[in-house]
Amino acid sequence: MIKPQAIYLIISGAVTAQVGPELLRQLPQFALPVYTFPTDNAQRLISAWQLAEVPGHRLIDSYFDPILAGERVPGLTLIAPATFNTVNKIAQGLADTLAHSLVAEAIGGGWPVIVAPSVNRALANHPRFRQSLEALRQWGVTVLEMQPAGEMLLMASVEEVTTAVEVTLRAASSIVNP
Repeated sequence: MIKPQAIYLIISGAVTAQVGPELLRQLPQFALPVYTFPTDNAQRLISAWQLAEVPGHRLIDSYFDPILAGERVPGLTLIAPATFNTVNKIAQGLADTLAHSLVAEAIGGGWPVIVAPSVNRALANHPRFRQSLEALRQWGVTVLEMQPAGEMLLMASVEEVTTAVEVTLRAASSIVNP
């Protein structure tokens, strides 16, 4: 695992995207730059201004952002929430959007990756979804448990996500990079 020098937050288009601002308020405590990448579908559920008004992070919505010029610094990549589509794309190595490209790069680069899925029960029971989650775990990706809420399985709480980030950063800080 490579020691993270930034946190890259990918917000995909699940209903739980609404907790994005709450999660963003927690991430600056780790004293790393935070870069937020909402997917197109996430922007249908939460507006860019809702994210932009939270201090302590930089909202990225284009490949042309200067932070993406050249090589990115290694970072913890957090996908919260991760939809059925996002989980399956990541597990298949698809990089057809900015957000999915960043996750593929993080996995390929050996950077720590945390996925917080959020789907309905029928999608959670889909064989491909279960296979995708297992593949991600086998690759060393941390997959957080979903919380039942009626017919939905919501992403882990903001507190659980924040704890996973803390544990991952602590583990990575004890590693000496080659």
